[in-house]
Amino acid sequence: GKVLVDVLLLCAPPKTVITQTGQEITVGDKNEDHLPSDGVEMVPQVVQIGLDSVLRASGVRVFVPQDLRPLDARRSLAKTLQEVQKRFADDGGVPLLDPVEDMGIDDDKFRKSVRRLETLEKRMADHKMHDKPSLGEGLALLRRRLDIDRQVTALNSDIKKSGGMAFRSELKGMKRVLRRLGYTNNDDVVQLKGRAACEIDTGDELLITELVFDGAFNDLPSDVCAAVLSCFIFDENVQGFDEKQLKEEIQAPLRALREKARRVATVAQESKLTIDVEEYAAKFKAGLMEVTLKWCRGGKFADIIKDQDLFEGSVIRCIRRLEELVVQLANMAKVIGNEALRLKFLEASKMIKRDIVFAASLYL
Repeated sequence: GKVLVDVLLLCAPPKTVITQTGQEITVGDKNEDHLPSDGVEMVPQVVQIGLDSVLRASGVRVFVPQDLRPLDARRSLAKTLQEVQKRFADDGGVPLLDPVEDMGIDDDKFRKSVRRLETLEKRMADHKMHDKPSLGEGLALLRRRLDIDRQVTALNSDIKKSGGMAFRSELKGMKRVLRRLGYTNNDDVVQLKGRAACEIDTGDELLITELVFDGAFNDLPSDVCAAVLSCFIFDENVQGFDEKQLKEEIQAPLRALREKARRVATVAQESKLTIDVEEYAAKFKAGLMEVTLKWCRGGKFADIIKDQDLFEGSVIRCIRRLEELVVQLANMAKVIGNEALRLKFLEASKMIKRDIVFAASLYL
């Protein structure tokens, strides 16, 4: 339990009343601490306090009467203590108990602790706020700030944990998508589809792989294949562009692409991933399909771009990225062992990679 210490304190006299019989009795709580006030004679009282309330101990010892219950004994001891304080007033106060010299504690760790304590006390005494009347208020504000900082840290930790849980839930959904589409088996071992999808990093890996394995490119000529793949690169909304005006030779594969995109998005939804089916299907823009088709068929860049509401720089960047995607698809075809498809994509790469678009410098 808590260690208690008997100390002698000067207190205000307790409140008393005299009864009709002439008896003097104390009113209120007998254990109540009576704080001193101006103009009131203080009465020495023996009060019990917790040991943790004792800040310092003095090396000075005085004679203490064996019985402090009589008021005269307490007053005599209080007077002795006052005389001790007066005697050492010019020396900076009553000397404190030295644990090394007075108590004989000889331990290196303890000595280091004492020196460290002295250093900290000196730093506190030298601090500009040491004698400020507002020190108590400032400490209260500091404690409040530290409490708020601890609350913020705890909340940030909870947020991270919640984010981790959400990420784990999303990761489980992604793994379900891969299993359902055949990229991994029930033991999460990567299958042929998964190895093929690893070759793609320029476009939507899942949708491109689904199109390849469904044979969507098998019957298409190389230039049309490139035009279809431009939907994975181009993401701008072209003012006045109408997909219905596209040629049928690229409209049909575009419809197949959108239909397969809806299928992939539906599987993702069923796997508890947050995705809008129509929004996912619509993100594959067809605004560069006709430009790509003309470019692959040998058209001049200036003639192709003059009728388009597109920035030349954007078109050049997209065609360069498209060529990278076509090469990746050729590597995918090699992984799955489809040599005819690989040659088709290599041919598409040759059609794309030409003229000013791939010049070392556009200023030449």
